[in-house]
Amino acid sequence: MRLAPLTWCLLLVWCGFGCSRSFSSQDLGVQYEPPSGMGLRSVEAGPPALARFDGGLELRSVRGAAPALDSGPEAVLGAAGLKVPGKLLQDTEGTLPAGPVARYEFSQTGGARTLVYFVPRKDGFVLVSFSAPERDYGALSARVERSLSTLRTW
Repeated sequence: MRLAPLTWCLLLVWCGFGCSRSFSSQDLGVQYEPPSGMGLRSVEAGPPALARFDGGLELRSVRGAAPALDSGPEAVLGAAGLKVPGKLLQDTEGTLPAGPVARYEFSQTGGARTLVYFVPRKDGFVLVSFSAPERDYGALSARVERSLSTLRTW
């Protein structure tokens, strides 16, 4: 059976919308496509605005003056009302399509690890955090980091 070209177009459009994991929020000021298997669980208007995804992934949008990129995790997490989640393993700076970032990695007692990306912007900053047990952390954090190429802020 042959499908008409219009039917194919409609099928592709439907699949594109139906299969998309894209997340966009005016409250957070972000657009993001999380890794597969990490679907959106909840959004809180805040402040700070917060989106929780399956698997230990969170996006937090903080309004107000952003700490300097090199100010360190204590200052960044403190400005978001959070505590440092454990022993700092890594503190690096880099760039994503969303702009300059600081990347922090922590080891927690009990065998968990946490990854945090700090993305400053004009009117505040976005924190992307991911926590998982040590046994799952490597593969899952790599997927989270790859997905950050889709993060857009405004």
